[in-house]
Amino acid sequence: MDIIEIQTLVDITNTRVTRPNQGSQLELDQNRNFITMMQCAEIRSIVSYEAKPNVEKIDIKGMGFGSSFKGKQNVWTFKFIPDRESVYMDDNGNPAGLLISDLDGVPIIKNLTETVNIDKAIFDLSDSQFKNTIIKALQGTI
Repeated sequence: MDIIEIQTLVDITNTRVTRPNQGSQLELDQNRNFITMMQCAEIRSIVSYEAKPNVEKIDIKGMGFGSSFKGKQNVWTFKFIPDRESVYMDDNGNPAGLLISDLDGVPIIKNLTETVNIDKAIFDLSDSQFKNTIIKALQGTI
């Protein structure tokens, strides 16, 4: 079974705050980023997951983020299972390729609890200097 793993420097904390009177503006904006990411993932599939995105401060060297990001940074990791096998497979055989193209360039809310300076307020999956999100297809179970 395909498991999709998204690692991002963008704050995608799933606070479940959907209205201003439910929590702080920060919590609302964090949840908006999470919902935006989920909507992109669900263009092609219904997804299921067992855990909210978790955040860890880790050294990002060698992970594949853009060259302008270095050192220990907050990295949000989110894993989910699409409802069909190979639903994100592109013509080049990349099992996450279509999701990468669906999410690349989608607007985000920045300046939340990120530890990097995100220049353009987008999920960037392609720029060698400013790539802030990595998507991988893994095998196994969550």
